[in-house]
Amino acid sequence: MFLKEILLILLLIYIIFADKLKISQVIPKTLKRKINGLKIVKNVVEGLIYRELKTRVTKSDSGIIGIFIEPIAVIVVFLLIFYFLRGNNPNLDTRLFLLSGIILFTLFTQIALRSINAITANEALFIYKPVKPMDTVIARTIVETGLYAIVFLTLSLGIFYLAEEVILNDFPLMVISFVLLSLTAFGFGLLLMVLGHKYPPLKNFLPVITRPLWFISGVFFSIRSLPENIIPWLSWNPILQAIELIRHSYSVDYIIDKQIVSLNYLTTCAFVSCTFGLWVYLKNEKLLIKK
Repeated sequence: MFLKEILLILLLIYIIFADKLKISQVIPKTLKRKINGLKIVKNVVEGLIYRELKTRVTKSDSGIIGIFIEPIAVIVVFLLIFYFLRGNNPNLDTRLFLLSGIILFTLFTQIALRSINAITANEALFIYKPVKPMDTVIARTIVETGLYAIVFLTLSLGIFYLAEEVILNDFPLMVISFVLLSLTAFGFGLLLMVLGHKYPPLKNFLPVITRPLWFISGVFFSIRSLPENIIPWLSWNPILQAIELIRHSYSVDYIIDKQIVSLNYLTTCAFVSCTFGLWVYLKNEKLLIKK
């Protein structure tokens, strides 16, 4: 019944304590190679995460605080503009409504769309055999997810303070939706990285091609406010799905149609995106690191 859990625990024990416990002799060589491979990937990704964070910090005059200044400034500006234009949303605080849309859309674009330049930005690192192009996208996904999660929670708490109440209905749903969108962006990032390497002109056209995403991803509107003939088409967008789910996680008064907005659908998007992205990447990995 608990075989999978026991095997996972034993695997973790081996990775952490193998040298001290001297149990490596009893592990099959094939499994040992796979475990060592995972340890190498873990070390490489940790190094890339440090490099990514260091790059972000050194680019900002304000140090580590500067990492958060830009996204917070953009969010505050849009919050002020749309708060005064629209007033308060009767189903959800307008500040939370806009916060969820802006943060999740930015999270997706930072991971997925910027991955198209991952090869060029990290080309010097690929002289080291353990470093693979996919590792750079993994590191970026972890860094961006962590940073925007902190910004999202910090601004949410600030809004709760200003509103003098905690507006939170389903925190697990919020976390799961956030992570699933990150995974979906990761899969898209792998795909775009390969396409950008094979077709360089795409790097110049992608920002223009993807600009309409800003207007069809539910950043500034609720899907229930749209004409019924448009809803089925826009509901395919995983960004819109994640935004609507997180708004619902704030308040039960923000009603979603479960036939249109579904956590199961977002889970499927994450699985399909990661699977297809990994498949395309593995088919082209040798081409990506070819000198």
